[in-house]
This record gives sequence, structure tokens and C-alpha cells, in this order.
Amino acid sequence: MKITRIKAHPMSMKLDKIYWTSRAPWGTYNTILVEVQTDEGISGIGTINKTPLKDIAEIVLSLEAVIKGMDAFAHEAVWDRIFNLTVPHIEEGQTSVTRPIFDQNKRVFIMAALAGIDLALWDIKGKALKLPMWRLLGGNKREVPAYASGGYYEEGRSPLAVIDEMAGYAAQGYSAVKMKCGGANIEGDIARISGVRKAIGDKTSLMIDANGAYTLRDAERAIKAFEPYDIFWFEEPLHWYDATRGLGRLAACTRVPLASGESEIHFNAVRDQIDLGGIRYVQWDCTRAGGLTEGLRIAAYAMAHGVQIAYHHDPQIHGHLMAAQPHGYCVESFPSIPRDPFWHQVLTQKPKLEAGKLTLGDEPGFGIEIDWKLVERWTI
Repeated sequence: MKITRIKAHPMSMKLDKIYWTSRAPWGTYNTILVEVQTDEGISGIGTINKTPLKDIAEIVLSLEAVIKGMDAFAHEAVWDRIFNLTVPHIEEGQTSVTRPIFDQNKRVFIMAALAGIDLALWDIKGKALKLPMWRLLGGNKREVPAYASGGYYEEGRSPLAVIDEMAGYAAQGYSAVKMKCGGANIEGDIARISGVRKAIGDKTSLMIDANGAYTLRDAERAIKAFEPYDIFWFEEPLHWYDATRGLGRLAACTRVPLASGESEIHFNAVRDQIDLGGIRYVQWDCTRAGGLTEGLRIAAYAMAHGVQIAYHHDPQIHGHLMAAQPHGYCVESFPSIPRDPFWHQVLTQKPKLEAGKLTLGDEPGFGIEIDWKLVERWTI
């Protein structure tokens, strides 16, 4: 089965309001759908959750010439061919070095484009073999725990509105909820976190996500202040430039487990966060960089080092990996319909998400269907 064509659909969906993390506003939901077609009529769909949409979509389309004619089942070979575009290398049968065809500042975009293509190839494999991805990956269960993610700083709303939001998710049956921190001073976040803990009770796990808000010194102060509220994990606490060794120092001074990895773009960075950063939960995102192929490598390394995996975002993709991994902890979900129009509106067929459980189906591949009219409406 040969690869014949690649299509890209960059989509931007305006949200109902501006949602703030500690570092950036979130006013649109942006994603790129990638289609890979084959000479046997089987097509696969992958998703990319990375911006800028136009630059990444253009790279996706340009990669058609690089992998056209390759075996659609040979995901490792396709992965290597695309990845090698980022480094000098010697092609088989050649004697001189082939230099990268993209500028160094395009590496992040290439890894994102690779993610969408790789996921589409895995989707093709599942469809060709008539197996759902969780079965193809060796899983024997279809139900995966899911936590409710939200708790942003919303424009026009009190920062304490998070209390009712998290309580609402707990009332829906979620046994774990996640909220943002680091977008206010420590006293302001203590008011939010303590209020949420009181509202959800002591049987619901509470995760906090800083989105890289703190220096090491400030993170130490913050987590000491938050520890009394029984924090399940402290996610991406440190500024981007100290997100490995700094994590290790932070891990040594708190009993709260650290989680990270969603902002990294390759295996080596996550490896170092496990070895040097002391993280207890890996949050790699297969839709941002490297795809499922890289996600499986990271999962194997995490298991060998006693670290659990809790992939970031996109439960329709990552739920399959969770179901197939003995050290998979949970998937992230966004119960808020306005916050996640892709899940709630664009995906017309997807796993069932209810009361904190994701139930995977028997449809082949990733088992998703798309409302292409909405894709057309939101394509930029």
C-alpha cells in the first residue's frame, strides 16, 4: 500500500470568550486535520494541535513529495525520512552529506507536521487491518479514566468562578479535576485552590497546571503554599529555560508529584525530564510533535523508569495509548462545550466520554468521523 497524496485542513474556531493560562490568552481553538491517501483507497486522518497554522500546513503539503510512493505501513521509515530533514545525514547509497532543506527555526513546525502524518499512517494501518487502535497497540480494555480540565482565568469573570466550575465537574462524576495556577499572585491562587478543595471534597483529586509560570524560587514558595490542599500533581511549574534540571531541584523539595512533557518536541527532552527532572507523570502530546510513533517510544522509556503516562489533550487519540499501556494513568478531557468545539462539534464519531470515563469503540483506526461542512466553514 503506497502513499499517494497528503492534504492539510488548517482550522481556527473562535471561542465564546478569552481564556487565560499563566502565560497566554486562548481565544480560538486551532487545529490542522491531515489526510494521507493511498493507492488502495484507504485514507487516514491525523490531527495537529500547534500553531502557526499556515506555516505548519504548508510544510505538511510540501512533505508529500518527500514520502510519496513509500509504504504506508512503514511508519518508522516514513518517520525517519521526515525527521532527517532537520539534521545533516547521509542517505542510503550516497557518499556525501545531505543537508537539511528547512531552516533551523522550522524544526518545531516539522515535528508538528510529522505528528499529523504519523497519526494518519497509524489510522490507515488500523483501517486496513480492521482493528481499533487500542487493539492494534495490544490493549485488552476499552475503558480509560479521564480527568476534567479547565479552571482558566476568564476575562470578565471573577478568578473565584473556578470554584463552581470544578465543583460542577465533580458533580458530573469526575474523580479528578485540573485548574490553572500562576496567573495570580500566590495569595490569589491560594484563595482559588482552597475554595476548589473545599467545594470538591477530599475524595476528588485536584491537579494544578502552571503552564511554565514560575522561576524555581517562586515555584518552591508556591507549592509549599499549595501543599496543604492535597495537590495530586503540579504541572509544568517552571519557566521554559529551566524545565529540566530545575524540575529536579523542585521535585526534591516537595511531596507533590511533578508532571510535564507536553511542551517538548522530541523523545530526548522527555527522557531528560524523567532522568534529571524527577517527573512522575509524562504528558507528551502526540498531536504536537512526533506522533504516535514517538509517543510509544516515550511510553516505553517511562515504564522502564517507573513513571506513569498521562498524555496531553485529544482523548480521541491518546485514549487508545492509555488503554494499551499498563502504566497509563488517565486522559485529559474538556467537558466545557465552548472551550473545545473540535471535540464537541467537529468530531461526529468519537469515544464516549461520561462521568470521568472514556470508552473506546470498535471502529477501525482511531474510530473518528469528521463533520466536513464544519471543517470547510472554519478552514483558514
